[in-house]
Amino acid sequence: MSLGMTDLKPGTKILHKGDPHEVITAAFSRSSMSKGYVTARLRNMLTGAIYEFVFRDRDNIEGVHIEKKQVQFLYKQGDVYSFMDTANYEQFDMKGAQLGMKKDFLQDGATIDMAFYNDAPISIDIPAKVVLKVTETEPGVKNATASDVKKSAILETGYKINVPVFINEGDSVRINTETGEYVERANS
Repeated sequence: MSLGMTDLKPGTKILHKGDPHEVITAAFSRSSMSKGYVTARLRNMLTGAIYEFVFRDRDNIEGVHIEKKQVQFLYKQGDVYSFMDTANYEQFDMKGAQLGMKKDFLQDGATIDMAFYNDAPISIDIPAKVVLKVTETEPGVKNATASDVKKSAILETGYKINVPVFINEGDSVRINTETGEYVERANS
């Protein structure tokens, strides 16, 4: 399926230089001597590499078919993450570079969607926000309320984050998976 420049929006999947890519950002510009162009930030869905590319109106932009399957995250061994198809119990491995920041929010046993290109896993979709338990941090400050004062904490997945001073070990926190930042304290 052929796409035009105006079809390039965040989340669009395209075939670029022989590999499937996801559009992260796209900005349309026009100069007095051209019909316009789109500067897009792309993520190679096979390698995880991110770079910018300028698409012009004469460029042939090809859409790519991505198949989705529901999988369960099993475990991490080194930099390899293992998943199982919940329908047929087939197992798939992905490297941390392919998963990007999403790997920091994977909980054992979590059910998520996995994208496949030519029957090979290329990326995962995780919720926009996840709840994770704080496993390590300095003791909280008594009677502290919402403030701009932060301290570092380590979550159950090993991800390091800054949290408000009133958060203690064992507390659950909601994290924005797109930015990797603390959102709020969550009910345990």
